[in-house]
This record gives sequence, structure tokens and C-alpha cells, in this order.
Amino acid sequence: MNLNALSRKASKGPAPLAHGGSMDVEDMVRFARVHGAEGADEIERLCAQHGWLSEGLLEDGTRVVPFARWARACAAFGRGGVPALQPLLADPALAGFAVGVLEEVKTGESVQALVGFCASAQWQATDATHVEWKALAALNLLLSFDDGVKVDEAVMRDVLRTVTRAFDTAATPLLQSICLWTVRGAPVAESLAWVLAIDAADAGVQAARAAAIKSLRRRLSPTYKGPDGQQKRQIQRQRGASV
Repeated sequence: MNLNALSRKASKGPAPLAHGGSMDVEDMVRFARVHGAEGADEIERLCAQHGWLSEGLLEDGTRVVPFARWARACAAFGRGGVPALQPLLADPALAGFAVGVLEEVKTGESVQALVGFCASAQWQATDATHVEWKALAALNLLLSFDDGVKVDEAVMRDVLRTVTRAFDTAATPLLQSICLWTVRGAPVAESLAWVLAIDAADAGVQAARAAAIKSLRRRLSPTYKGPDGQQKRQIQRQRGASV
């Protein structure tokens, strides 16, 4: 994506320009990754030019993408990388957007930032859209699949500690299921032992538990071999085609 591409997307419909035009969040994150500080300047220019919105709920009840807050997170990342997102993670108004950028960045550094954020979470929220649960769900997407980010065993054990603590306070079956989906990204023997010891009554939690057991056993097998670069690209293309 060249420096003019984002401007073209932001300057035409179908959505009103204040709502981002034909742009989506992934475009902005990708733009910041490619163009760094120069991309951050352009994102901020477009935000001011088109009056991107900071609130996701309009007065008439319509929900829109709050591109101005996404712009804050993407511009911070463009100028300072993952470390520049840390102050945003501490801001309740921007933490969710920082988590979203970290999920899209898909690097070991972004995983570490999400793990660190989750380590201080209280897990008292009952809504899966709360930023703490969104961060855990982001770890699931980054780690639990064969084409995911590769991390060392120490990070896996950190993920397991986070998951078990979150599961103990999870107030709904959905939140418990998020924990079980995420533990697939921590394929160590202790993860499998923990999942096997869970007695799940809810059908959804039972399904998540079964999926976790299957994934962990497969990835812990001595014969398991993760995909190479070409195979990862094929998996990603297949996933994109199925969306």
C-alpha cells in the first residue's frame, strides 16, 4: 500500500468520509506498519481532513467505526512500534484500540504486550467485548492456529497462567470457552493436564474443552511439525477465502 492508497480509500464512499469512506481498520494498520512515522503523519492528516469520529455510537443510535481512535493507535504504532502502544493500553478510552492493533501486528513482540496486559487484568467483567477479554481473544487468534505466531515455552507458560486465572473468575460459559480456546496456544504438558481436569456442564464449554484437548494433544505429539512459510501462506489464503 503506497502513500496515496489510504487517501484514495478515505476520500470515496460508500460510507460518509467522516465514517472512513471505503477504508477499513486493517487498511490503516497495514499502512502504519509499512510507512512508519511518515504513515502516522498521513493518518493524522486524513483524520483531521475528514473529521473522523471518536465515538462509535451516533445520537440516533447508529453504530459506526470510531476511526479517530483507531488513528490514534495506528499513528502511535507507526512512530514507535509496539512500545508506543503501552501508554494507550493504560488508557480505558484507547486500550481496546491498542489491543486491536496488536492483534493485527502478529509478532512475538505484540504477543508479549498482550500477555503483559492480561497479566494485570482482574477478569471481573461479564461482557466478552470488555477490553480484557478482547485481549485474551486476541491471544487466541495469534497463537492457537498452525499459522500463528511462534513463541517460546516461557511465553506459553505465561499464557497458561493467564488462562487459568481468567477461567477461575469467568462468569459465563462464553468467557470460559474463550479461556479454553486460548489455551490451545500454550501447548505444554501442564496445559493439557489442566484442561483434562475441567468438569464442564455447559455444552458450549464442553465443545471448547474437546477442541482444546484435541489441539493440545496434536501439538504436543513428538511427530507434530508446524507448517513452513509457504504452508502458512496457503493456510492464511484458505482462511481468507472462507470468511
